[in-house]
Amino acid sequence: MESKKYYSWVLYDWANSAYATIVLAGFFPIIYAEYFASSIRDSERTLYLGVSNSIASIILIFIAPIFGLISDKFSNKKIFLIIFALLSILSTSLLSIISQDSYVIASVFFSISLLGFMMSNVFYDSMLLNFNSQKYDSISSVGYAFGYLGGGLAFVISLLFLYFQSDSTLELIYSKKIVFLLAGFWWLLFMIPLLLFWKEDVRVPQSTTLLDTFKEIKLDKTIFYFLIAYWIYIDGVDTVIRMAINYGLTIGFNSTDLLIALLVTQFVAFPGTLLISWLSSIYSCERAIVGCLITYLVISVLAYYLDTILEFYLIASLIGLVQGGIQALSRSYFARLIPNDKHSEYFGIYNMLGKFAALLGPLLVGLITFLTNDPRVGMLSISIFFILGIILFVHSKK
Repeated sequence: MESKKYYSWVLYDWANSAYATIVLAGFFPIIYAEYFASSIRDSERTLYLGVSNSIASIILIFIAPIFGLISDKFSNKKIFLIIFALLSILSTSLLSIISQDSYVIASVFFSISLLGFMMSNVFYDSMLLNFNSQKYDSISSVGYAFGYLGGGLAFVISLLFLYFQSDSTLELIYSKKIVFLLAGFWWLLFMIPLLLFWKEDVRVPQSTTLLDTFKEIKLDKTIFYFLIAYWIYIDGVDTVIRMAINYGLTIGFNSTDLLIALLVTQFVAFPGTLLISWLSSIYSCERAIVGCLITYLVISVLAYYLDTILEFYLIASLIGLVQGGIQALSRSYFARLIPNDKHSEYFGIYNMLGKFAALLGPLLVGLITFLTNDPRVGMLSISIFFILGIILFVHSKK
């Protein structure tokens, strides 16, 4: 039963990564531009897209602690995961029937789907605590790996589906909208093992509250400044993922080329994570984290001067190289900072900040693009998150 529990947990990452690749990073920005918001200016579209992302994160901030407290009290994480996963699957599927130029309705359903996706992940991540604490890192890493592979495979199937369609613009639009149904079906299908085999362990009462833990963290300046740095730079990382396709469309690239670039990112991320991990063992974890952040800073500057699709592919490869690395190294670095007897409590704060990422970034990109009417300036604004992240991270080590 324990092995079934393990594999069912891993497969859920495989399942919901279809949403992350097909909807969040890939097709929704394209269909939003070509169909849902085709009647408004590019700068307005970018603003709406940015606000839609940020609204979901804002709502998450208010409801996640409430539902988290309820799930801890009654030991029913799986129930809440199912509820929010089904909410996201349903709202994602409904995107396939929304009519042209209904950008407000599309934005609302996208925000709902994103909120459901993030909330289900809150409970999914907390399920890790049901395993042996000595295996947290290995189990979590396998989940990440299967997520990249599952999301990449679902994305390839989506591209193959579109490849065999006619060149009719209208038919291509409807075909692209059908991939929302594919993402929902993939998620629902591969979450079935979790529904069947996951059994909630008896809840172990926590001796301290989230507020008590936060007060302790404030007394340790190294941990405190690292968490602030992490929240800021991971916001930038998530913003790059969510806004890259829209940016490419706005500056005139073909949607097919952009989808190929996303595929490149997806499959470079897996070996890239292993490479960054190897480099950290040679040059230290701290230097590797700073190196990843400098790479992201370079990416945001290169994006400003972007002219050709080959340059976009290069940037996509760079993103894939450091995307998994910055996530994995941040987690392992934080694990070395925290007291041995506070592992679960401190990681609760860490995971909460990770879930609240992409709150400011998409909104900033949208506002700057709208105010300047220049998407390049909007994308360049993401560099602020990496500059501040580097400064605060270096400061945390002093």
